Amino acid sequence: MNNSLKCIIVDDDKMSREILEHLCTKIDGVAVVCKCESAIEATSELEKQDFDLLFLDIEMPDLTGIELAQSVSNLPQIIFTTSLTEHAIEAFELDVTDYFTKPITLPRLIKAINKAKTKITKQLKEDFQSELFIKTEGKLIKIKYADILYIETLDDYLVIHTNPTSKHIIHSTLSAMNEKVKGREFLKVHRSFILNLKKIDSIEDTYVMIQNKVIPVSGSHRKLLMDHINLL
Repeated sequence: MNNSLKCIIVDDDKMSREILEHLCTKIDGVAVVCKCESAIEATSELEKQDFDLLFLDIEMPDLTGIELAQSVSNLPQIIFTTSLTEHAIEAFELDVTDYFTKPITLPRLIKAINKAKTKITKQLKEDFQSELFIKTEGKLIKIKYADILYIETLDDYLVIHTNPTSKHIIHSTLSAMNEKVKGREFLKVHRSFILNLKKIDSIEDTYVMIQNKVIPVSGSHRKLLMDHINLL
């Protein structure tokens, strides 16, 4: 159960909900933890807990499945289940995982769930690669690479600035950090500074500005910096 995909089924037809739930029980790693008979009820459940996969009917009273997908943010993977084919283009414009028409068959359901698992695994990998954990003050803190403004040395420590008033101090070297962020939108521009290229506000001859912070750029690093920016 702990490693299973947490699924929610939303369909105004009771028989359809029960058939889909029954088919899901035949697939390892899938757990239906909630069933709703309307999109409005589902909206409430989606706010209460996190799901990995949403089986969503389209034609429902008051609020359709399409309207739910358009109005609720941070939705799980969506598989549309419907008796009609006419909504397919509109559904896929929402970047859903899959779309199939009733009656649902086990082979078709397995194929759809495998697609969902692939997308979830890919997203988890991307999320993992977009952040790092640093050890500071006896605990591990998660930082997103995209939130880092710049990194500077302070004796035997590094100061990671994530906004003008927030910083994290860790025991490490600039060269070690440079290896960690290599291949990302970061560049060492001075023996004491690594900066996030996306956070640069302006560039002068010997320094750059990031949110009113003056960051020196050494002569040996200036050409490398200019090679990494889009210059018109």
